[in-house]
Amino acid sequence: MNDTNEDVPLFLSNATKIEPLSCGWYTWGHLVPPLQHAINIALRQLPLLRSFVANPSVHEAAASDPSLLGGPFLETARADLPRIAELVAQTVDAHGTLIQLAESLMALSRQLQESASGFSLEGLYESIPPELAGLVELTYDLGNQPGIRINEELSYCAELDNTKTQQLALFRGRDRDRAFFLNTPRLESPERMILPLPFADKGLDVLARSRTQPTSSALLLDVLRIRDSERERFLQYFSTTPPPRKQPEYSGDGVRVRYFGHACVLVQTAKVSVLIDPMVVVDHEEAEATLTMNDLPDSIDYVFLTHNHQDHLCPEVLLQLRPRIKQILIPRTNPGNLADPSMKLTLRALGFDDVTVMDPLDRVAIADGEITSLPFYGEHADLSIYGKHGMHLRIAGRTFAFLADSNCLDRALYRRLSERLGKIDTLFIGMECDGAPLTWLYGPYLPRPAKRKHDQSRTLSGSDSERAWAVLEETGCTRLFVYAMGQEPWLQHLCGLRYTEQSKQIVESNRLIERSREAGIAAERLYGCRELVF
Repeated sequence: MNDTNEDVPLFLSNATKIEPLSCGWYTWGHLVPPLQHAINIALRQLPLLRSFVANPSVHEAAASDPSLLGGPFLETARADLPRIAELVAQTVDAHGTLIQLAESLMALSRQLQESASGFSLEGLYESIPPELAGLVELTYDLGNQPGIRINEELSYCAELDNTKTQQLALFRGRDRDRAFFLNTPRLESPERMILPLPFADKGLDVLARSRTQPTSSALLLDVLRIRDSERERFLQYFSTTPPPRKQPEYSGDGVRVRYFGHACVLVQTAKVSVLIDPMVVVDHEEAEATLTMNDLPDSIDYVFLTHNHQDHLCPEVLLQLRPRIKQILIPRTNPGNLADPSMKLTLRALGFDDVTVMDPLDRVAIADGEITSLPFYGEHADLSIYGKHGMHLRIAGRTFAFLADSNCLDRALYRRLSERLGKIDTLFIGMECDGAPLTWLYGPYLPRPAKRKHDQSRTLSGSDSERAWAVLEETGCTRLFVYAMGQEPWLQHLCGLRYTEQSKQIVESNRLIERSREAGIAAERLYGCRELVF
């Protein structure tokens, strides 16, 4: 839009993405907690940046190879070398405390593994570095293996305040052109304007509401603290035209299910709305994007997050939905485990107040039914991560189960659940059955590098056709949807997946669908967006 000094009502343009950044990197769930953020800076991001500075041609070549999508190579041009070098210097200078904390924590972990042999750990407390004092407890498990338990609540403190690293980027460009979240920082560009703004800042709510509600330009400029020199550029991300919306509210007699892609499903009756794993597109730039963020209701009663991976707990989407969300339901995490940071503390740091932690089989009564938390095996490389659950939803006389990335490692689990909850009508199950290795996501948390054979054995995989079929048999469902496959083009920067008909995930899900149909079960693999009414 044209610059004007008039105070006019504006809408955030559908073409504008809002990217939360931490030290210039796209923020996922592990960049919000201070300790995990520190480890990612020191042991993932800085080594990547320094590798690019040392040999940009290697990164440039790897980034052009589709088979290496999502690998440890910056997706940026050699021409950006000076800016990457500058980012290294800025990160080291501004965030030395976080970097030192991460290095000390890894050194302490290695020391503990070398020196703890079953005798009392009391004497080792004297060797804890000052920056870790009071933040860690030294322990043995029942197998006599030493470890460190983190006092995570105490890490949210002035000394380790990482809100100073938080930024907001306004970006105009296609989702499919966004660089992969783990390997490439976001740099200022003609398409991307970066604002220093803590994620919990209430000014972000004003910005988020402007997607669907007319908002004073003067108010936007004020709450986001836009300098006069940036005013004209900032206003280019807005429009005076209200966005189209496709009946976001539902008043029918049945149950409306809207699939927004990947693992994101909205279930509505006339009385209640439940949104699972919000990961929605903001524009109709792709043919498959027939439903967007604008088509979500203005008030969402419950958001259910299955686990703390980037495509399920997505700060980019959650922050934009913050003014609409009444309550978030999350799984219990493993307290003190670096690889399993508290989702409750993370969401509080993202500005959410009404967060409910659910233990397995906990129930939340809702209008027209109830939500039950289900245990969730697999997809976390055999780490002791508790922060994952599925959903059993009883609503308006119908039953649904949403199992996202669960891996049916033991069908007896689903037999026990069916005995407790009864059979279900409709099953949503993920089949990303050829997942990334352990170190792809969790490598920085390992005190010592994993052996290659161990790394390749322990993967972030969901169920294949045999294991998914076992779930079908035990739950007795009559309708099946394979979902959470990460195929939508607007997810490439988060999932890093490009399937072909020969990909294991497609072969296995085709096999399950065919077997289900032969058994009289209505079955399909979801892709793009979809609406169904039950």
